[in-house]
Amino acid sequence: MKIRTTIAAIATAGVLSVTAACGLTTTTAETSPTGTSTSSTSTSSTAAGNRGGDRGPGGSGVDVNSVSTEADLIAVIQEAYGDGDLGLHRGHQPVEDVLNDVLKISHDELHTRMDKGQNLAAVATDLGIDPQTVVDALVESWSPAIDSALAAGAITEDEAAAYRTALEEAFTFRVNWDGKQPTPTFSGVDG
Repeated sequence: MKIRTTIAAIATAGVLSVTAACGLTTTTAETSPTGTSTSSTSTSSTAAGNRGGDRGPGGSGVDVNSVSTEADLIAVIQEAYGDGDLGLHRGHQPVEDVLNDVLKISHDELHTRMDKGQNLAAVATDLGIDPQTVVDALVESWSPAIDSALAAGAITEDEAAAYRTALEEAFTFRVNWDGKQPTPTFSGVDG
């Protein structure tokens, strides 16, 4: 009985991780040590409704249009790498709107493809879209964070150019991630 409960808890944790990334509602059932069955419903709110990750990183509420510190900008770029704990699903939250615009497939279709082991580059290629087009659209949607930090005086023009390069590197990693490399840690650019 204890083994079954442990397996159910592990399976539930995995489902909830992916579910939380997607903003879905899930009902899970567990069996208590006494043999009683319980169920719970989990609803996750994500940034899916925000254009291209206008709210990020990781739900922290930083608006890419109003980044005013370099620390916020660093957090935005770290978020661009995606959450490695979500496996290949790292690729679509909180950037779902951009992916919908570029890939022109449903959220469910994207899930089906990712569940079969495709990363975003493979999905794009299968659809006849150059993966760089996906990277470029993601960078464009999040680059207002860099513009905001520059306008606030938090970074210089040279640093802004370096942050744009870092943002492109982060999204290139995310789109092409094969599920094996660890997520890089981004700590800023040298001014």
